[in-house]
Amino acid sequence: MSSAPSLLRELKGLRVLVIHPVDAEARVVLDQLQRIGCIVEQCWPVPERLPEDTDVVLLAVELSQRLNTQSLVEGLSEQAPPIIAVVGYENPSMLQLVLETQPAAVIERPLRPFGLLTQLLMARAAWRARIDMLAQLRKLQTRQPAVSKISMAKALLMARHRIGENDAHRRLQRDAMASRSSMEAVAQSIIDAGLPPTSE
Repeated sequence: MSSAPSLLRELKGLRVLVIHPVDAEARVVLDQLQRIGCIVEQCWPVPERLPEDTDVVLLAVELSQRLNTQSLVEGLSEQAPPIIAVVGYENPSMLQLVLETQPAAVIERPLRPFGLLTQLLMARAAWRARIDMLAQLRKLQTRQPAVSKISMAKALLMARHRIGENDAHRRLQRDAMASRSSMEAVAQSIIDAGLPPTSE
């Protein structure tokens, strides 16, 4: 578990885009983010896309910016930075728009310095967990074709030689070692030939 000093160090230099009207509330947030050590940029209205070097987004969710907000969110990639939604009131239309932004955290108006640090840390933690999960998913997707080939080759070996799955697996391993190739390559050769290797 990260200590408070290390978490604060992580926030130092964090690039935060504040998408919010230029007003006194925004000034309070900008000042607090700069005190924390973040690199802050502000813009309004909601832009079509995020700058590439953005780490966190504070987004004022406004019904008057619904189309811009929807367009921005639809253009985000899986690895897009986390969004902290800034919400002024609750009604069905506003809640729907907030849900569409898929925020990692929500801050209520009026904006205050208190709680901002916590929401930043929560948003970053949620983003990191999502990125880790996506990396694991890609790894599994990459491995799946190899696993399928090996399973198919084992089934061929089991049918042709009337052996169990463990014996078929050991045979694949042995042939891979003997030919100094991967089990996937040996499995592919078995599938291509439709017959098991001749070695016993």
